[in-house]
Amino acid sequence: MVTHKPLSRLQGGIVWSCWLGGGLLRLIYLLAIHPPQQHVYSDMEGYLQRARSLLEGRAEGIADSLYPPGASRLFAALLQFDGDGGLVIIAQWLLSLATMAGVWTLARRLYGNSVAVLSLVAVTLYLPLFHYAGLFLAENPFCCALVWAWVLLMRAIDAPQPAATALWALAAGLVAGMAAAFKATILLPLALTGFIALLWLWRQGRRGALTLAFGASLGLATVLLPLAERCTRLADNHFCLVSTNTAMNALMGHAGQKAAFRWFDAPRNITYSFQSPSASLRGYTEPVELAFGAYDVPANLAELERRVAADPQMALEASLRNVADLFVGHSFWPFPVYRQFDWGHAFQRLYQWVLLPLALLWLVWRAPRMLRLKPDSLSEWLLLTPMLGLVATAFISLGEVRFRIPFDGFVIILAAQALLAIIDHRQRRVGITAPPLPVLPHQR
Repeated sequence: MVTHKPLSRLQGGIVWSCWLGGGLLRLIYLLAIHPPQQHVYSDMEGYLQRARSLLEGRAEGIADSLYPPGASRLFAALLQFDGDGGLVIIAQWLLSLATMAGVWTLARRLYGNSVAVLSLVAVTLYLPLFHYAGLFLAENPFCCALVWAWVLLMRAIDAPQPAATALWALAAGLVAGMAAAFKATILLPLALTGFIALLWLWRQGRRGALTLAFGASLGLATVLLPLAERCTRLADNHFCLVSTNTAMNALMGHAGQKAAFRWFDAPRNITYSFQSPSASLRGYTEPVELAFGAYDVPANLAELERRVAADPQMALEASLRNVADLFVGHSFWPFPVYRQFDWGHAFQRLYQWVLLPLALLWLVWRAPRMLRLKPDSLSEWLLLTPMLGLVATAFISLGEVRFRIPFDGFVIILAAQALLAIIDHRQRRVGITAPPLPVLPHQR
């Protein structure tokens, strides 16, 4: 990590242009190009229906356990005051700007002004990180909470006093819990990042790791415990931490070359059909009929165990394919096609051929210091571990490009650092000669 320096006049001008231009671009996108009210189908219809059910005071049932409650409750709160969805647009717009601010803050503290400015330019123009603001989906608020949880974790590690460490860690845990209320895909990335951060602190011989762990765990538990109580109660008292769709996704991701899955719960007369966009992109067509509810965790896990036991090689190949599906899709769902041009395809190519290779190049360059947990290696670990946690999540459940996009800000920062390191050799040693962090005094 590096210390803040004042922005140059050129850098300041670029930053202000990004805020003004990025804000206007997102506003035009939400108001004219992709208003969420005009794209209500599939998953978006489900989120909107659950929000309206909350507004009408209907009691939640077992089907509501399929998704974390955060997005539906957010939409319900906004629609309560503006049924036409105007407040939804404003909230989604502000959240997308907050994501820009989070990436800027992370990049500046980890690598300095130049990387922060370049990262901000990239995030300003990066359609995948604001496309989901124009939809009734959980991705946009999840992305914002995800990035800011990492910002707050960084502040906890940087804090000059144990009390400040505890407060920042508590805030990081609370925001991470809020992110889990939108999508459970933060859980493994958070666990892995926490482990590496504690290991790094131990390797540096610094006190305060327990303070950091306790504060973050307390904040996380404050949100996760009510989420777990709700989900378990709705799911016929079968324990689930956030939502029941994890088991459903794991089954979909390990059933071979299958397309649409149909769950029919005869006692309740409830039918759910789901299909991963990755399955259609791979050309799968064979359907699957299941005689239990999509939200039935024990039944989904039993069917998963049966399929894995019957063909372990298929299950392993499926896990690896799920990981690949995070990165190799031709586009992302819902497809951003305007005037017959698939912008999702274009930005996927940008990610695959520019951003990801640059990020990997920097990680390879820094690998020797990272593996030895050198004092300056924490920046890379803080950006790499959420991606590794996402890969682990896809390995055991399901993968698609949409699941990866909220994490693209971390890759953008690494890619910006790599590009500047190629241009300026001094940037290759960023952080190596930086003064020690003030946080968590050294053991005596």
